[in-house]
Amino acid sequence: GFIDAVKRFFIGYMEFRGRSSRREFWLAMLFFIPVSVQIFLIPAAGTVSGILWMLATMVPIMAISFRRLHDANRTGWWFLLGHVGTILALAMLVVIAFGLVIIEIGMIMVIPHEPPKLDFHDPNSFPGMLLTLFYVSLGMAGISLIIQAFLYSLPSKPEGVRFD
Repeated sequence: GFIDAVKRFFIGYMEFRGRSSRREFWLAMLFFIPVSVQIFLIPAAGTVSGILWMLATMVPIMAISFRRLHDANRTGWWFLLGHVGTILALAMLVVIAFGLVIIEIGMIMVIPHEPPKLDFHDPNSFPGMLLTLFYVSLGMAGISLIIQAFLYSLPSKPEGVRFD
């Protein structure tokens, strides 16, 4: 049941070999996702506790994901396919943050009595390009989530090549 799946999630946190059924994987996610959201919503220490939670559960998430892919007769390398969009989206967010720092430096250097014109709605302006990059990164993360849902919902295949 649910409690057994959560126990196996934490007990097998370093076990990348073997198989995890769809039921075991999705029950573990049913625990992991709401807990993650709740931890990030804690008002005072949400960011710090959320980062600690993500660091503590990163390896177990990868392990159960690899085992789930093994159950569908896929290698663990398919894990990267599901996360390439997220990795690229994070890279874009770093570019956006760098661009916002450049804008901030520019605002500091502007003569105090002339307020700078930041038009985020004009796609040809620098702020508009940053906003467009942000929307593209959201789209890439969304596509990545769809790919992951597809991969982790594949049926079990006990026959054929086994990667466990």
